[in-house]
Amino acid sequence: MNTEIKQEYSHTGVYGIYIKNNSVLMIKKSRGPYEGMYDLPGGRMEQGETMEEGLKREFIEEVGCELTSQTFLSENEYTTPDYMGKPFRHFGTYFIVTISSENIKTVADGEDSLGAEFISIDVLDNVEISPIAKPMILKALSLL
Repeated sequence: MNTEIKQEYSHTGVYGIYIKNNSVLMIKKSRGPYEGMYDLPGGRMEQGETMEEGLKREFIEEVGCELTSQTFLSENEYTTPDYMGKPFRHFGTYFIVTISSENIKTVADGEDSLGAEFISIDVLDNVEISPIAKPMILKALSLL
């Protein structure tokens, strides 16, 4: 009998939702469980950072602009039984944000983003969006 327990891979992050002119600001993932999908800007906090500080840093790195406001929206969790041979659990905290400029970074950040872009809300069902982000985008849209 095999009693081996697979170690879980988990990720905890903070993410921002910016919606303007019927579009949502997203990044295209270059690696990880959502590779090739669109996702919300954000990521893991560095040691000693608050969620708000981590989100501000991630927006500068991935989007190339500063946040001018952030309002808590919700938390979400996504799990899948197999990512690289291990169970995967992703915890996210989501904020509705405003940004300092819509002149966004559309090139890769050298980390996990292939660039930022605005995706029309009208085509959200036709693009591949990370499974943790899509319900949060819909929740934010319901508040507008």
